[in-house]
Amino acid sequence: MPLRRVIAAATLAFAAALALAGLYVTMRSSRAERAFPPNGDFVTVGGVRIHYVSAGRGAPVVLLHGNPGFVSDFATGLLDSLQLHFRVLAFDRPGHGHSERPRGPSATPVGQARLIHDALSELGVQRPILVGHSWGGALALIYALRYPNEIAGLVLLAPRAFPLEGSDPLYTVLRTPLLGPLIRHTVLPAVGTRTLERGLRAAYAPDGPHPDHFAAARALWLRPSQVAATVWDSRYLNEQLREFSGRYGEIRVPALILVGDADRPEGESGRLARAIPGAYLLVLPSTGHQIPQTRPTAVLEALGRIRDHSAGGAEARH
Repeated sequence: MPLRRVIAAATLAFAAALALAGLYVTMRSSRAERAFPPNGDFVTVGGVRIHYVSAGRGAPVVLLHGNPGFVSDFATGLLDSLQLHFRVLAFDRPGHGHSERPRGPSATPVGQARLIHDALSELGVQRPILVGHSWGGALALIYALRYPNEIAGLVLLAPRAFPLEGSDPLYTVLRTPLLGPLIRHTVLPAVGTRTLERGLRAAYAPDGPHPDHFAAARALWLRPSQVAATVWDSRYLNEQLREFSGRYGEIRVPALILVGDADRPEGESGRLARAIPGAYLLVLPSTGHQIPQTRPTAVLEALGRIRDHSAGGAEARH
């Protein structure tokens, strides 16, 4: 067979394989969304449809998840505990879970802070306590700097807070024009499951993953749309932390930082505690990164302290 025909046949076979892989990924994503449908409500702000869960009564608390993530990051025990004492709202950040992803500046941390702020205004929520986990901790910090008079306090769970040197090589590839979308929509969901599982187990360690959370994450986090949100959120956060991380001394609301002793507490969390005036750092023993799932009681206690501190400050001002 002439070489030209061999090349043509190989190209055709490769294109057919990619098409089949793309069809598989589309079907897999549809099955995942049917298996784990939205369990809350939607609010549209700035043309973006945001999924959120709301429960309870009392002082408002807003939960912001990490990267990747979704409202289910807070579902194992924490939401049930908090709604007995607070009005709790947990948001799927734009592009994660069941929330739409905007284009342009609205996808950056500053843009996401604005969308959450506008969503809270639409829902009639005033001066909430922000609870941010990991990437969501950085989002809470940026929110506090952008809207300093519109929050009551911060509870930061193993937060991102400072720019990192370098970039994850896989994330870099997945952001590459043409190649990145091709990988996200074909082979990644099929071959990335083990990588995702290893990452989740590491985040939970020394605890084991919660089965329900583990199953939902495996299903939803590898959808092409959420992978795109994850890899771009990583880049955008690093860029904007170069601007905002030097301003933490401006934060004046009460802040409490929780970090596990297995999660390098002397790193970003310790540095952040020194940067925010009056911030308190609590290191949780035998605890890893996945604090919302593994230590809900500690989060509830931290929120109680911030609520009481904030209420005392408000009484003193009056």
